[in-house]
Amino acid sequence: MHAQPLDLTRLWGEGWAITFAPRTPAFCLDAMGVDEPAPLPDGLAAFAQRTPFDGPPVLVAAAVLDERWSVVVESEAQTGWVGTHPDVLETLAAPEAPACTAFSDPNKVQVVFREYGSLVGGLEPRTNRRWGHFGDHTRQSLREAGFPDDYATPQHPVPAAPSEGALALLAAQAITRAELRAEHLKGPWLGGLTAKPYPTTP
Repeated sequence: MHAQPLDLTRLWGEGWAITFAPRTPAFCLDAMGVDEPAPLPDGLAAFAQRTPFDGPPVLVAAAVLDERWSVVVESEAQTGWVGTHPDVLETLAAPEAPACTAFSDPNKVQVVFREYGSLVGGLEPRTNRRWGHFGDHTRQSLREAGFPDDYATPQHPVPAAPSEGALALLAAQAITRAELRAEHLKGPWLGGLTAKPYPTTP
């Protein structure tokens, strides 16, 4: 069920974070520290009007994926990504529906997630190095998407993808069973500024 993911590295460069959550866009933005979310008439084009030197506060945008899932995008983070906060992931998760953030910057590409009522789990998609809590459902979903259970080896590689960022997105989509498609990037978005302090991820 997992098609080839979008190559967000090609679209947005090395710095971005994307969060999948089983919540409404407004709920997601509130959890991520946005006090006054507003419609973004030009969608993600609003990011192009800002530079990395503008934040914090930084711009965060959210949109509906389907009847259950929303997606949240960040494209500025000098000190980290708000979507990787353990408390944010805890707030966004729902029973049988984890919240998950894939992120890429010049120094690391990782996926972090939180299953409802559990501790944070994470993986490095290129090597398949894992840490934290992985429930049986998450392990099975990653297996079905082509990720081995242990470290990637020539005999048991991770799936082919156009970039490491695309591989991270594939893993996030597998964990959540949600999918970001090109048409989602062009639709209506809701956004606002957040100054929520950022964590240091593993």
